Amino acid sequence: MKRKTLINPGLRKLRRRVAKLKIQSSKMLHFTGNMWGIGARLSDEAAIDEISRLKRRSKNGMVVLIYDIAWFEENGVVVPPRLYRLMQQYYPGNISFAFETGQDRFEHISVENKTAFRVPGDPLLRLFIQELGEPMVSTSINYSGLPAEEDIQRIERNYSSWFDFALYPNKGGAHDDISHSTLIEYNYNEINKEETLNCIREGSVPFHEVKKSFARPMVMFVCTANICRSPIAEKLFRQKVEQQELAIDTDSSGLMQGGHLISLSSMQLLMARGILEAQEHVSKQITPEMVDSSWLVLTMEVRQRDILRESYPQHARKILTLNEITGYSGDVEDPYGYEKPRYEETFEIIEDRLDILINKIKNEEILL
Repeated sequence: MKRKTLINPGLRKLRRRVAKLKIQSSKMLHFTGNMWGIGARLSDEAAIDEISRLKRRSKNGMVVLIYDIAWFEENGVVVPPRLYRLMQQYYPGNISFAFETGQDRFEHISVENKTAFRVPGDPLLRLFIQELGEPMVSTSINYSGLPAEEDIQRIERNYSSWFDFALYPNKGGAHDDISHSTLIEYNYNEINKEETLNCIREGSVPFHEVKKSFARPMVMFVCTANICRSPIAEKLFRQKVEQQELAIDTDSSGLMQGGHLISLSSMQLLMARGILEAQEHVSKQITPEMVDSSWLVLTMEVRQRDILRESYPQHARKILTLNEITGYSGDVEDPYGYEKPRYEETFEIIEDRLDILINKIKNEEILL
């Protein structure tokens, strides 16, 4: 069969090709956003077996690519709540999580009843999988025991016979951001009710950061300068979660360059609540590392949310306004430049939103 290649196709063209792929066995060259891979539809066991033969390795342990974490609920796959938080934080991204689904449809690629899932970073591939109507099984392009192929020219030259179809995100397929994925195994001990993570393969996402997020997910509050609203939210939220013994971390930052002291009125209101650390606060500017390491990034204004979503499109789903995540619309207005009564109003609004947020966290109602 002659190989068909699509280069960043429009939706209509993509759908025409997908319609054909749904009814025929095909081995597909694709780019995950970080690495080139070979894959097939989850239900196409003939193609998966052929990929296994070509690579000279077992098909067990291949990764299942899904278009979005919403796929789990849509298909009745129950994800443990703490693991789901990690997925909310890291997906889409260069990390796979393996866990027991209890479903036979993954048996042909599972290892010890665990199946590895990933939401790939490349938006074209996610759209392709969504249009395909089922997950895609994926693995690296290489012979077993050899390094994964990273150069598309080498792949085209040495492995062209492996593929029936190729999906390129751009002309020439050149990418400078090639990196290996991290694979994490989730385990649950029925006897002691203990949840643990095991690093099967460490790639671009450091395992120590994943473990830290698993133990204590980070909620990041953001405002303009990190001197009025976000410090109130951070420090009041910390006090509340500590009082309720919740394993949640928190921090705050701003869009502007840092290095400034907290506003006097914000400090006074926090210290009146016994939060003495407020006087030590120094503002800081949000960084890519802060966004990566946060489970939730909650802004005070829609404008701030949109700026961050534009800067970090892969993390857009976890960047929301504080009002938005707690069922309100609009902004938490900036009290900067006003007298203390305006700060008191802002403090009350933020506290109300934090109480709602904490209840949603406790009841596992954070749906991103």
